[in-house]
Order: sequence, then C-alpha cells, then structure tokens
Amino acid sequence: GDATVFFTRLMPIVRTFISLPAGIARMNFRKFLAYTFLGSLPWCFALAYAGYKLGQHWRDVGSTLHDYDILVGVVLVALFALFVYRHVQGSRDSQEAPSAEETTSG
Repeated sequence: GDATVFFTRLMPIVRTFISLPAGIARMNFRKFLAYTFLGSLPWCFALAYAGYKLGQHWRDVGSTLHDYDILVGVVLVALFALFVYRHVQGSRDSQEAPSAEETTSG
C-alpha cells in the first residue's frame, strides 16, 4: 500500500528504487511526495548526525556496515517478490471475477 513508500524510504538501497513500483501502481503523486519527504527526513537527519559525531572515524563504519549487505539484498528481493506476487494475484482476481453483464444474463 501507500505506507510502503514511507517505510522503504527508511531502508538503505530499497529507498532508491521504491519510486518505480509506486509509479507502476499509479500512486497518488501528492501522497507519494508527502510519504517520500516524511520517510526521508529521519534517515537524512540520522546520517547527518552520525557524520557529525563520527568525524574522522567514518571509514570504520563502512567495514561494519559491509557485513549487512547480504541482508539488505535479501530484503530487497523479498519486497520485490511480494510486490510482483500481489500484482499477479490482483490481475488473476480481476480476470476471474464475473462482470455485471455475466451475472444478470446467466
């Protein structure tokens, strides 16, 4: 749903690509902008604050975060698979549902 945009803006890597599924789903543009802003704000604030506090030791963080690359990749693939599954399931449901003409003429 729409809240996916908000929550994925908080996730590294995934936040970069969430615009594509939101566009494919034809999400309301104003909601998209609001959720994008609100979801990005805490992340940007946290990064700026962390950078300020870490100072010259910022390179040490990169080696620690590298350990989580696979986890982030798995989450990204799972979210994409869920999106595709729901899209395919929704298409099947709409094709199987009888139209108003079929129910009244039968």
